[in-house]
Amino acid sequence: MAPPIRLTAHPLMLSCMTTPADLLFHAARFSLEWLAGDMRRALGLGRLPCLPFLARWQLRQLTRFLAHAEPLLRRLILLMAADLGALAAPPQTDPTPHAAPGKAAPKRALFPTPHFRLCEALPGKTPRTPPPKRFRTGPRIRLLDADAPIDLSEYPAEPDDILPATRQVRRLLALEHALENLPRYVEAMRRLLAGPRPVIARALPPAFKRLPVTQAEQATLTELHEAAVRENPDTS
Repeated sequence: MAPPIRLTAHPLMLSCMTTPADLLFHAARFSLEWLAGDMRRALGLGRLPCLPFLARWQLRQLTRFLAHAEPLLRRLILLMAADLGALAAPPQTDPTPHAAPGKAAPKRALFPTPHFRLCEALPGKTPRTPPPKRFRTGPRIRLLDADAPIDLSEYPAEPDDILPATRQVRRLLALEHALENLPRYVEAMRRLLAGPRPVIARALPPAFKRLPVTQAEQATLTELHEAAVRENPDTS
């Protein structure tokens, strides 16, 4: 009779075992990567990031997605950096190094890669004054021989209106750049954690508690936010 088989856990296997908090973290990261790719395909972004205009309904969906995805990714990067520990700031160097004589300056890329912003704005630092009330009575009369900018608020908003979307598209590309280069962003976040200024806001992001977020998703996002706040206390 053959002896019974004994299953022993290898040290590498033990290191791969995850806690429920780790599973929550990886699930959030996977869903964020999938949603970002799905948004890119829905917008039809190709190899060249040339999409300066979108329909109003597309721009609304993209803006809503970014309002949810950006703070989520920022907190995931913070948790990854806190797990590795803070890093001291590198020594200051000359920001404008002198080029060698006879050597041409490097050419600027035609489509520079946007970078994801790791620090959130502190509350109360950005003025948010509401625009003045305007009574819309229809398009005003314009003179053909005078340069007059078109005010879109004078026309009724339609879902298929074409609106400028360069800023939102660059934010989506920056989000994808961070997902594809997480080690670089984690290292930068580790240096930010060594400073006194908090990286993320203390309050729960409004997009984490706004529809179409369900109650279960809100509980998950709240747990991630509270964990990130604990890892990044305000010491200023």
